Amino acid sequence: MFDPKDPSLSKRKKLVLEFMDGVLHGDRLDMLDTHVRADYIQHTPGIGQGREGIRKYFEEVSSKRPNRRVWRPVMMVEEGDIVVLFKWLPHAWIADFMRFDENDLLAEHWDVVQAWSDGSPQPEDLGTQDLGRFKTLFNLPDD
Repeated sequence: MFDPKDPSLSKRKKLVLEFMDGVLHGDRLDMLDTHVRADYIQHTPGIGQGREGIRKYFEEVSSKRPNRRVWRPVMMVEEGDIVVLFKWLPHAWIADFMRFDENDLLAEHWDVVQAWSDGSPQPEDLGTQDLGRFKTLFNLPDD
């Protein structure tokens, strides 16, 4: 697990870990004022804009999730003003894409969520071929 106190991590990677652990998997809504721009842009469908969008998501969804404190950061990548966090949760894999502003505040967020369909695979598990979901995604006819 990544440690936000690890001196080898960049400032922005540390901020992402602190924010995820403190807000989305914790109870530290005060961090919204210190880590997130007031005009934060949220690209996740169903979640509102700005700090208040995150606050409402926390109050109505995140705070009620079973095992919400159980998560594991698997990989982080930083390029320019974007940090990507790939994380494991008991029910899904999530890739969070976070853009920072010039003051190191979270300014924008996108995510990709893959829910578990059959248990809780680990990062080392290999996939098996079933092209059905891709055919559905691209609206392709069955063979």
